Amino acid sequence: MSIISDNLKRIKPSPTIAVTQKARELKAAGRDVIGLGAGEPDFDTPTNIKNAAVKAIRGGDTKYTAVDGTPALKKAIIKKFKRENNLKFSTEEITVGTGGKQVLYNTFIATLNKGDEVIIPAPFWVSYPDMVLLAGGKPKIVKCSEVENFKLTSKKLKKSYF
Repeated sequence: MSIISDNLKRIKPSPTIAVTQKARELKAAGRDVIGLGAGEPDFDTPTNIKNAAVKAIRGGDTKYTAVDGTPALKKAIIKKFKRENNLKFSTEEITVGTGGKQVLYNTFIATLNKGDEVIIPAPFWVSYPDMVLLAGGKPKIVKCSEVENFKLTSKKLKKSYF
């Protein structure tokens, strides 16, 4: 009996990890490479962010927080949306996650039933179809072209899905 779930049989090895590893190997061999696989920036964390992190640690802000974000963080996000996007939200409308993939995966796990189809506009991040598969869904890729600014239009959706 395996300790690995049968769910993992539905996914393929990560292309992101493969590309990132190849970039590391080429760099180690002395090649000039800009690695775009894992989405890591090619610059150090800015000093003001490092200082804020150190200040928070020294201030004892090191415990678990609310799963959907602290009140202070939510207020900062609300201010950002108002200032930069002229959008108004309340704290109840804001939730914080570790990143887009984590939030999408949580959504898939919470909403998909076995066999549900999920429309994924292409281009897309390589892990989206596997996330749908892990949640029991079926990815349905709809290609979006540069002519459409890579956006899923109602016309494209109707043509390719219905």
